[in-house]
Amino acid sequence: MATMDIQEIRDELCHYLRNADILTTTIRGVTTATETFTATASQTVFTLAHVQIRNIRSLTVASVSKQYLRDYTVAWETGVVTLNTGASVGNAVVIQYDYGIRDKIYPDYPRDDLSLTSYPRVGIELTSIRTEPLGLGGTTHMSSIIFTIYCWVSANKDTAIAGGYGGLTNLNTLMKSIRSVIRTNATSFYASSFITPLNTTSQMRVGNDKVIQQSQDIEVKFKVES
Repeated sequence: MATMDIQEIRDELCHYLRNADILTTTIRGVTTATETFTATASQTVFTLAHVQIRNIRSLTVASVSKQYLRDYTVAWETGVVTLNTGASVGNAVVIQYDYGIRDKIYPDYPRDDLSLTSYPRVGIELTSIRTEPLGLGGTTHMSSIIFTIYCWVSANKDTAIAGGYGGLTNLNTLMKSIRSVIRTNATSFYASSFITPLNTTSQMRVGNDKVIQQSQDIEVKFKVES
């Protein structure tokens, strides 16, 4: 039985945004590393040298690219990568990933006690789900899910804050990058059949006018449960 996992959809979207470098690794505060393992027979579990993994940039088994969720899962806090199908003995398993104690792109809404040094910030929140029966009988359904991707940057450029990242120009570039990632990868997600951008909100100043906020709605369409 296929059921919908909202957190899985949101986590994969966050993973794509991190991999797409909508914010540089320097701004995000993460480090990129590459590790190569030689698999034993049917080996599925590979433990990375670092913990606090933020995203897997690429994973290959015997030079064949694998996709997050479809082919492997990750225990992000502990750095354990698990293949859904075991590798063959002697296979080279190459994993490139980002790690760090914090990030600037998250699959949820940020805390309300952040200081300016925590910006820029990108968060993803569920907005709505519409579900309808798919055919007679009522046992199969198709849903459309709307997520909102929120972006916050400091209102003014300041070298003490993320190397001077801030202001309308940077916010506009960030919003453009997010829209491009969604359009380019519309059918590339495993947990989502099809993703498309929807509404973009107006820019507004929040936090005593020290932060600018703007958001982009996206729709996950044709999600079937049976």
